[in-house]
Amino acid sequence: MSYRLSKNINLETPNLGEAVQFYHEVLGLRIAEMGKDWARFDTGDISLFITEGNSLGPITEFIVADLHKAKNDLLEKGCTVMTWEGKGKPCYIRDPFGFVFNLWEA
Repeated sequence: MSYRLSKNINLETPNLGEAVQFYHEVLGLRIAEMGKDWARFDTGDISLFITEGNSLGPITEFIVADLHKAKNDLLEKGCTVMTWEGKGKPCYIRDPFGFVFNLWEA
């Protein structure tokens, strides 16, 4: 199984409006897109997403060729599923060390 780190980082917060305001006004990041429950900031090298949800810490993302094969591979290696909404949606995995990342099928 091959995993490639994407250029997306997600931060989840129950206070989306306040977080977007902070990252835009205080840290000076430009809002590139905004949806009902998310915002994307264009930072040049990476896309920083802030989404409404539970605070899980920074969520990195790995791109895979086969979402379900990657899921099974990671479960066999001690990972657990946090959220699994399917292709094109959040598929959060917690590794054996407590870190959470998203899987994204290319």
